[in-house]
Amino acid sequence: MRLGPVACLGCGLAMWAAGAGAHEGDTFRPFVSAGYFQDSNLFRLAEGESPGTQRDERYALYQAGVNVDWKPGRQQVLVSATKTLVRYDRNTFLDFDGEDLQASWNWRLGNRLSGRLGAAKSTSQSSFNDIGLVNNQVDRERRFVRMEWELHPRWRLGGGFDRTDNTNSAPSQVSQDVELHASDMILTYLTPKGSRLSVQVRHVEADYPTMQVLSGFPPFFATLADNSFRQNEYNLLGEWQFDGKLKLRGQAGWVARQYDNGLKSAQVMFPTLVERPDFSGVAGRLSADWYPTGKTLVSTAVYQELGGATDINASSVLKRGASLSGVWLIREKWRMSASASYENRDFRGDPGTVPGLARRNDDTVSGNLGLSYRPIEAVSVDLGLQAGQRESNIASDDYTFRTLYVNVRGDF
Repeated sequence: MRLGPVACLGCGLAMWAAGAGAHEGDTFRPFVSAGYFQDSNLFRLAEGESPGTQRDERYALYQAGVNVDWKPGRQQVLVSATKTLVRYDRNTFLDFDGEDLQASWNWRLGNRLSGRLGAAKSTSQSSFNDIGLVNNQVDRERRFVRMEWELHPRWRLGGGFDRTDNTNSAPSQVSQDVELHASDMILTYLTPKGSRLSVQVRHVEADYPTMQVLSGFPPFFATLADNSFRQNEYNLLGEWQFDGKLKLRGQAGWVARQYDNGLKSAQVMFPTLVERPDFSGVAGRLSADWYPTGKTLVSTAVYQELGGATDINASSVLKRGASLSGVWLIREKWRMSASASYENRDFRGDPGTVPGLARRNDDTVSGNLGLSYRPIEAVSVDLGLQAGQRESNIASDDYTFRTLYVNVRGDF
């Protein structure tokens, strides 16, 4: 599934479908949807970049699936399966068939012990935002387990383990194949008014089996980097409810990432290892949902977070951003949504390792305006416009785009 305009459309649909997509107590809920998109810059190319490439594109996205919510006694079993087809008008070589399978068991044992056990598997198409003219397919598998023990009516002790495996199909993206292991322990206090305060310790291990080629002439000479790392996080989390109209959520903590920096395999005959720099610093996110009236919702968020990077001259990216979105129930069957976001990405890496390459820094702004109509409870029609712009200190990473879309969905 494309991650650009499709993801934006999905966010708008989620708020619409959450309130009216299914009846209370429904167990088996199939759905189908069909959308058509017109994108002015499909590959997110800079002005003058790749002159012979057709920038604008139209494509159709079809989805069908089923959601299962089964509650035998105090247990809950959730299953979802979605099949996605993307068909392009001009770039037919990008036509894509994807899937998303998820299953989880929310279990409870007695009055004090509960948890979640699950697995997910998906096949998706990478966004063109960062990889450009590359048709890359990502296979993702995830398995997770969590448990929580009620120590006291106001205290909870929990923890969990999560493993995720990502595999890329394009040769240029093989160095982004990763096996992630994450584990955490969390202690939570529930206030008399229903708010939550938590302390979390989290550990992440990321293994990239294929080293990244920074420069050189493989398979003879090359400068390589090892993206595998170990990361520790110490977080404070909170969720506060105020007078029924305002809800705040926050997470802040210290993140320390250390890279393995080892030669893993004989990708080249004469390798030169470049050590990735470690990172430590503050990371966090604060978000709020405000219901000024019974027909409106305003959501906002600010964040600073550490992520991975596909840029060859960077080992990680520090993201700082803010977003604002709103939903307005115009009439019983009509709903309008709007959103705007800003993000700065500072690519932390090794400037000077590769001559002529500077450390990349991006500023991205985007917005979306959508209108939803539900003629009957089971059917929704969505129209929208999304636009965005990225400015980078690397000229070839600049882009602007505009996307128009229409989507029809039926829930049964």
